[in-house]
Amino acid sequence: MSGRLAGWRLALRLGQREARRAKWRSLLVILMIALPVAGVTTVAVTYQTYDLDTAEGLDRRIGTEAAAIVDVQSGGAVRQGIDPDNASEWIDDPEGDLLDAAGVRSIIGDRPMLSMTDRTFDVRTDKGVSWVRGLQTDLSDPLAAGLARLTDGRLPKGDDEVVVNSALALRGPGIGEELLIPRGETDEVLEVVGIVESTTVRDDPFVAGPALPTDYPDEGSTWLVGGGPVTWPDIVDLNAEGAFVLSRSVVQHPSAEALANDKDIRPPSSAPQASELVIVVLIVVMVVLEVVLLAGPAFAVAARRQARDLALIAASGGTARQSRRVLLGMAIVIGAVAAVIGAVLGVVLAKLLQPLAQRQVSDWFGPFEVPWLQVLLVAVIGFAAAICAAVVPAWIASRQNVVGVLAGRRSESLPSRRSPVIGLLLIVTGIASAAFGSQNAFNGIPIALGVLLCVAGLLFILPALVSLAARLSAGLPLAIRFATRDADRHRTRTVPAAGAIAVTVVGVVTLGIAFTSDEAQNQASYLQSFRIGDGVVHQRHSDWGDTDPDQLATRWQNVAAQVEKAIPGSTATPTTGASIVEENRYLGVETDDGEEVPLDTALGEFGDLIVADPDGSLPPSASRALSEREVAVAEETLRSSGAVVFTSDADLVSTKSVHLIVREFSEESEEDRDVVTVDVPASYIEISDRVAPAHAVVTPAVVEKLGVEPQIRGLYVEDADISAEAQTDLDEALAAGQFSTTMQVERGYEQPDATLIAWLLLVTLGAVLMIGGALTATHLALNDARPDLATLSAVGARTRTRRAVAAAYALVVAVLGAVPGALVGFVPGIAISYPITTEGWPQRTDVDPHYLEIPWGIIGIVVVGLPLLIALIVAVTTRSRLPMVARVE
Repeated sequence: MSGRLAGWRLALRLGQREARRAKWRSLLVILMIALPVAGVTTVAVTYQTYDLDTAEGLDRRIGTEAAAIVDVQSGGAVRQGIDPDNASEWIDDPEGDLLDAAGVRSIIGDRPMLSMTDRTFDVRTDKGVSWVRGLQTDLSDPLAAGLARLTDGRLPKGDDEVVVNSALALRGPGIGEELLIPRGETDEVLEVVGIVESTTVRDDPFVAGPALPTDYPDEGSTWLVGGGPVTWPDIVDLNAEGAFVLSRSVVQHPSAEALANDKDIRPPSSAPQASELVIVVLIVVMVVLEVVLLAGPAFAVAARRQARDLALIAASGGTARQSRRVLLGMAIVIGAVAAVIGAVLGVVLAKLLQPLAQRQVSDWFGPFEVPWLQVLLVAVIGFAAAICAAVVPAWIASRQNVVGVLAGRRSESLPSRRSPVIGLLLIVTGIASAAFGSQNAFNGIPIALGVLLCVAGLLFILPALVSLAARLSAGLPLAIRFATRDADRHRTRTVPAAGAIAVTVVGVVTLGIAFTSDEAQNQASYLQSFRIGDGVVHQRHSDWGDTDPDQLATRWQNVAAQVEKAIPGSTATPTTGASIVEENRYLGVETDDGEEVPLDTALGEFGDLIVADPDGSLPPSASRALSEREVAVAEETLRSSGAVVFTSDADLVSTKSVHLIVREFSEESEEDRDVVTVDVPASYIEISDRVAPAHAVVTPAVVEKLGVEPQIRGLYVEDADISAEAQTDLDEALAAGQFSTTMQVERGYEQPDATLIAWLLLVTLGAVLMIGGALTATHLALNDARPDLATLSAVGARTRTRRAVAAAYALVVAVLGAVPGALVGFVPGIAISYPITTEGWPQRTDVDPHYLEIPWGIIGIVVVGLPLLIALIVAVTTRSRLPMVARVE
């Protein structure tokens, strides 16, 4: 064995022996390294299991026995890649005749085929009527194997039998009951004979059977095809006739032509957004630095414990390299064990947590899959982080004063005068880089670089901050003075712990600013459909037929009574509206100058125009969106036979007339022509902070001039105080009536569940890392300072002094990490708020392009609340008495 390897062999043996001697400390370091590795591994395995490619999801889409699925949706030629859902295009006129089953067989040969069609329709439930998704096919046919999993009962045998999923069975009907499908005055009756779980539909109500109705007929056809493989030339021939094909053999064994076609058609993958890149970089930096910095103090204590052994090696002629290898050998042993344990633990946790993760998403997970290359990479990173954590303590230990150590004296060199300067330069450079990247330069890479530079600069400054805190503590109580000076004496132990907390706080503050700024923009750009707390009831199927007006009014009055009974204190008012329903005709609204009146959004539930009451008063659907002054002006205009026009342009408020035009598009000349034009005085009302109830409010006389038939289009419900669950029940009850309606309630901007979960994870992760890092550093420090504390006890210190010193040390470490970490976190946080609030398509154009919201509550918790909590935990859990120990210092 070469001399180099022989030296490492001895170092590994010494490291293994030291790890066994200090079992609890070694276990602590293993946990510090293994837990992040396990966490990242769990996420990687869970995501890999959830993320299905075409090959993995093939059985869900075409079953386990079919060779291909043929989907005809066009009468013209089409073109596709390997998976038509990912890469497809129409290349010919789609108005030709659709391919039928005989046509498919003429291309791919005579083989078994099974028709399969997706359906949507209404069914009656215990509460009323609900919309469901359906699969019309014969599930007992061998070609349908794998499309649904039978969990109870049996599969349908006739056209009058169906199976449902558990989501529908919970709301009724279940096995042995009748599935009632509303069809005009009567219900179509099917018998439920089993419970299945669809491979594609999970949370929505689902029905499957050989004969299902549909509310939205589809002219296309879909077949499952059996027999031998459907080859790429077969797919090309079917594409020429307007059919898309997903073939098992082509997916599993694609030819060169298929791969080339797929590459040519598949849209290019979009580059990650700047905010996504910065967040990913920040998370990776946090994880790696947390491992390095949290394990660093443990290795520093280990180096302190081995100081005499290392001094003996040096006194016997050993070199500094050999001394470093002793500590690095222990890091290699512990890091290897921790990486293996973390990887195995992550895979096991992913398997155990898969049912819990499955309940959080609406799509089915795929087969359990371990991305071994990613797991290996994560384990290697954890192993490398362990070695990195030991590098600085090993370097310092190899340069210790041999005579001082053998004499039993401790010493710590003064902090470098260059380190703070380097740190400040790095932070200034990071600020400049982040500011440059905030302008969306280079897709956010400068912001990510700024994060790295600021964190690195902070770590360079921390030693000087620790020494400064020790010098400024002269007039403070004994416990704090003792803790700060001990922290300064053992900076190799203190700085990594404070650095770990600082890195955590940087991440929490940065992500906190990003999330709150994004939510501030979402809330500001949210458009209310109507006043918060009000609701609208409209027909579920917009069929404005020639219904008798009196009969229609009676129906809506009955619905209004049902709503007011279900929601005590509410007022449901029928609202009359008018829309142009003739084909190729539409309504134009123009100013005096012939310019189209701009209006960003209109509700449209009551039609293009809302018809005012005969006395000129505004209906609640319009008046509830306006101020009292605007209502007074509008009603005065209506009483003068005018119109109230809604616009998003404030400059039009002074305009006094409007042109209401019914236009018709001529397919022959391909031009618009004015059919009817009505000029009336108008009041223009700007409505940019919410959705306009319609384009305009007009009098019955104006509607008559336009030649448009007014009708009651729905109910406006004032004070619709109802919970979401009760609204679902009421909605099904309304849908079950002879006059099928549905209800919408305006609740204002509601924070998405995903955002709330992200907040909880952010706060929890930050708290766990801060508390874990501070407690680890504190207990390592107390273990290392036992001689000092024993001496205090010997000279008459009170028994609670140890608790006070321990709590003070925890507080000092937490504050030294939290305060500078929060200050540095503002840099990337403010920078990332620019791209994260300007990406995408905001709902409104009148809002600011950039939002900055500082989460002072979260910052206060991590800077003030958590350090105090950590100090309290340490004070409660620390023993107040210690046995006397001998010491030389």
